Amino acid sequence: MRPTGFSSIVEALDNTLHEGMTSMNYLVFLNVQAGELEKILSGTKSMLLRQFDPDHHAGQAVNAGDSLYFLRNKGDCDLRVKATVSRVVSHTNQLDGDLSHLLKEMQPKLQLTEDQYNEWSIKAQVLFVEFGSALKIDVIQVALDKITERSGWVAFEEFSQII
Repeated sequence: MRPTGFSSIVEALDNTLHEGMTSMNYLVFLNVQAGELEKILSGTKSMLLRQFDPDHHAGQAVNAGDSLYFLRNKGDCDLRVKATVSRVVSHTNQLDGDLSHLLKEMQPKLQLTEDQYNEWSIKAQVLFVEFGSALKIDVIQVALDKITERSGWVAFEEFSQII
């Protein structure tokens, strides 16, 4: 069976900002070996993947309008780049491996290395997070001792929570 295309996947998340709802900020730890920050800054990478567990992320769902602040790696303390989420799509991998096909289809936006592709293609459920042009910002020093979870994305409302 041929997998459905990215554009025909039912968007499982509400990607519109509702009146009175504020956007969330996320620290995103990138893969330095894959050159992700450089790809984002050059404009070749405009989409990230995030493992999705509906029970774990219920209070921290990524939505259009949210801000992404990129850290080069887990040891980097300097925020230098920001982007705004434009679209989020949830995808559940089927037994026929349709996620593999979808990753290949979205490769121009994802710019995954072979190792990244192999890692993501076996996940059960993922979020495709598309973002607009990344912008360089004035350096913000992050206090890594305030961040206990460094395995992925860290949600924060105010910079005082991370600096």
